[in-house]
Amino acid sequence: MQALSLKLIAFEGPLDLLLHLIEKNKIDIYDIPIVSITEQYIAYLKAMEEFDMEAASDFLIMAATLLQIKSRMLLPKLPVAEGEDDADPRQMLVEMLVEYRKIKSAAEELLLMKEAADKMIYRCHSFIDETDIIFPKYNASHLLLALTDIVRSEEIPTAYIEAQAFSVQEKMADIMRLLSANKKKGIVLSDLLFTGTRHEKVAVFLGVLELLKLGLVSINQSKQFAPIYIFTRQEVS
Repeated sequence: MQALSLKLIAFEGPLDLLLHLIEKNKIDIYDIPIVSITEQYIAYLKAMEEFDMEAASDFLIMAATLLQIKSRMLLPKLPVAEGEDDADPRQMLVEMLVEYRKIKSAAEELLLMKEAADKMIYRCHSFIDETDIIFPKYNASHLLLALTDIVRSEEIPTAYIEAQAFSVQEKMADIMRLLSANKKKGIVLSDLLFTGTRHEKVAVFLGVLELLKLGLVSINQSKQFAPIYIFTRQEVS
């Protein structure tokens, strides 16, 4: 057998040591040469200079497990009854190693993520002049006072109606006088509305509407966008 050369390194447990030996010798984890691995495992334990009794107990238990599997592999196989499976003594060990390899791989990825995060510098918030806003505290009595103020405010008139500076009746009379003086030609509506103050224009417009309602005047427009004429009722053609 080729001389065994082992570099003593720290392992986290017996499964870590077994996985190291399997990967070092490029062994298929599902077809472990149990005799060779057991010899290398025991050789490593003998090469250890100091034993931590608490940690060494786990390594020794694994060594005993490997020797048991080795002995079962060396014994002649008994005939298996029809329908029964020929259980491989290494099956439980293989399952343990597969699960441990998954956990170890995940731990290595987490370690790489931690190392990458340690190299990052996070910027603090830029609200240097931020000040705390202190809201005053109110109780039920304050709310009742606020409600009272709202109710009182509803009693105060919010709008005022100014007295009319021009009488609609007077403007109706003025329109009728103008129509009497222009019986045939009529009056252009825009001439009435585009003169005077704003209040006077409103009074004139309301006067025209009232005259139309009473049937005293009529309006006429020859075509779209043409001037609108006001006539007395009897003068409309």
